[in-house]
Amino acid sequence: MTTDSPLPGVSALADLRANLSLDEIAGYLAEFGASPGFDSATRRLVERTNGQLDLHLEEHRIALISWLRAWGCRHLRRADTPLTAETLRTWWEAWGPRLPGEQATLNALSQAELAAAGQAYDALRSAPAAARAARGRDVAVTFGDTATAKALFAIRPQALLPWDEQIRVGFGRPAGGATYVTMLELAAEALEGLARRLGARIGDLPGLLGQPESSPPRLVDEYLWVRMNRRP
Repeated sequence: MTTDSPLPGVSALADLRANLSLDEIAGYLAEFGASPGFDSATRRLVERTNGQLDLHLEEHRIALISWLRAWGCRHLRRADTPLTAETLRTWWEAWGPRLPGEQATLNALSQAELAAAGQAYDALRSAPAAARAARGRDVAVTFGDTATAKALFAIRPQALLPWDEQIRVGFGRPAGGATYVTMLELAAEALEGLARRLGARIGDLPGLLGQPESSPPRLVDEYLWVRMNRRP
């Protein structure tokens, strides 16, 4: 995929693909605060689901919701857990079979798999999943962009990326499935270019960067988070 866009997210991934050295990338990850192992919330999620989320299972839905809260999705109120869990259940029934398979990797996703990921993203982001108090009553709150991307990453950590608001803005507006797919395509190109420059396989990159338990998409997320949050 090619683009003439000067958007900061696009520029950041172009640098990862073609310009940054291994030491420079490791520096970004260190600035993020990365450590050689999973963060504690992700470790708990992996332990509770054996590393394979199946949202047909109530305990897996609750584990994912707890992880999302730990990862900053505070709009998913504890009081609304039954609603959030039901949203995930119905979404999973419709979209779980259409997502890339458990062994899929970001750099090997087909156009059909990318399109399905974008459609699944749009379906979840617009679904009511919680509420908030406004003028003395509760108002419905949708799952939203950040929680949706993080959920997709948790479900397919080798193939899909999370994003926070700062990263999302770096790829332009409007947000949504199409923009999310653009980021996935550019991230795949960045990983391929980096691996080619280093003479390594994409799967070897986490180990080379001192993050052996991370997935390549997670490395891209952490790098982007630092780039998009740096002050000019």
